[in-house]
Amino acid sequence: MTATDVINQLRTLPPTEVAKVRDWLSEHDEESPELLAAIDAGLRSLAEKGARLVTRDELATKVRQWAGTSR
Repeated sequence: MTATDVINQLRTLPPTEVAKVRDWLSEHDEESPELLAAIDAGLRSLAEKGARLVTRDELATKVRQWAGTSR
């Protein structure tokens, strides 16, 4: 069975059953070692350098840079 098959089957289920599948997936989802390392690095940086406030525009610019898009 493929992911597409599973998705198509989910579309036939009542919402309560879909919720059970969603909850199961959420409980069994594990973060990758790379993600955990990035989170740890961010927490270390926060502890060492502290936090700083940024404007909405600064945040939008950073997100576009991270996403590789410009506007």
